[in-house]
Amino acid sequence: MTDPRDDLDTWMQAQVQPLPPPPGTFELIRKRARRRKATRAVAAAAGAAAVIAVIATVPRLVITQLNVGPGPASSGAAAGDTSSASPPAHHHPSATPSAVPSSSAPPPVLPAAPGNFQATSVTFVGANTGFVLGQAGIPGQCGPPRKYICTSIAGTTDHGGTWHGVVAPVTGAPAGPAGVSQVRFYNTSDGWAFGPQLWATHDGGQHWTQIDTHGLRVTALETAGQRVFAVWAQCSGGGADFAADCASSALYSASPGSDQWSAVPGAGTAHSLTGTANSSALVLTGSRGYLLAPDGTLLSGPVTSAGAWQPASSTGTGTGTGTASPSPAPCQPGAAQASGQPSGALLAATTSPGLDLVCTSPATGATQAKAVYTSADGGTTWQKTGSAPAAGTATSLAAAPGGAIVLATTAGLERSTDGGATWAAAHGALPSGGFGYVGMTDDRQGVAVPADVAQHAVWFTFDGGHSWQASPIP
Repeated sequence: MTDPRDDLDTWMQAQVQPLPPPPGTFELIRKRARRRKATRAVAAAAGAAAVIAVIATVPRLVITQLNVGPGPASSGAAAGDTSSASPPAHHHPSATPSAVPSSSAPPPVLPAAPGNFQATSVTFVGANTGFVLGQAGIPGQCGPPRKYICTSIAGTTDHGGTWHGVVAPVTGAPAGPAGVSQVRFYNTSDGWAFGPQLWATHDGGQHWTQIDTHGLRVTALETAGQRVFAVWAQCSGGGADFAADCASSALYSASPGSDQWSAVPGAGTAHSLTGTANSSALVLTGSRGYLLAPDGTLLSGPVTSAGAWQPASSTGTGTGTGTASPSPAPCQPGAAQASGQPSGALLAATTSPGLDLVCTSPATGATQAKAVYTSADGGTTWQKTGSAPAAGTATSLAAAPGGAIVLATTAGLERSTDGGATWAAAHGALPSGGFGYVGMTDDRQGVAVPADVAQHAVWFTFDGGHSWQASPIP
């Protein structure tokens, strides 16, 4: 009888045919594969979106720089004037509302303001948004590209309640023809750092470009209406006194979003004193600008176009022909201060055609004679209205739209509401050494920069200049 294990051996050695899968198996596998592929694509897209979101919220890095050169240079103590961006604005901070971020997007994470900030200039766009330029960090440990480049910018969006870092131009403190000491913004996008170099930004400070001034130094810059104006001077002074030994000056202009500058007709070449150290005073209102030239001639012109400027005495509303020879202002600018602003003659403007002028004599010890003049016709005629307190050396003059004027001196701040006939000292914990600059944003809010940059702060008023309080940076 045949062995029954032979059938088992035969079956095991035979070719095996696999059973077919149940109906629909392959279709099920294809569907599951498609789902896995779609899931991976969604995950990849979400990851990319997360990366984009992270990039979008990365704060702009603060570039802290110092002097471009072999060593550190001291920065100017007095700050420059502030910008304006709308017709109500003057040479002091603008009254244009600041941009409001969309409520649907989370607020961006802003970088901290750099430490050891020594402010030299401030500018405001509206009551809340402002920028302060100065030197920060530790000299010799800043960079790049040079270890002594510590020029920095701090910004605020809550009128000095908090400060954050903003990208600064890669240049140093004033040193002869190099560096910057002042800052102005027309709006939240267009701004300039200057004194003596000229740098521009058109994206809120994210990028800066140096403007070729053909060897001339920018000693003043203001913006209002639809133009930005700057005084370009031929100077030979070295060190931090970049506006010293200026042989001539001219007024240049550009549109806020452009880097194409050209000489202003009527003020581009004339009214300068060759071989002197005199400076110029530039102020703007929402409709007109005023330039007190080194020879005492007051020039005036539109800020809403690139029109010509002419002596103020020929722009009056009298019955004359307008061809009379211009008469000089009660005083002329003297040698420039460390910031490039003039000494000897401090000019301020309320709503055009109102002007205020403080004429100073050389300081005697800790005092200085300060005569006050006003003009109600754009500088055609002037009236002496009084004298400011003798204590301290006058450094800056500001006028609020409502007519109040504030004078900054090395002894503090003084305020007058009657054209300079009477004065009252400001209240608050004011810094020793006084102030190098003061400006009024509107009738109630103003800002001042201390003469001593080691204060690491700027001062604010919210009651029209009666009292002031410090806003530390950072």
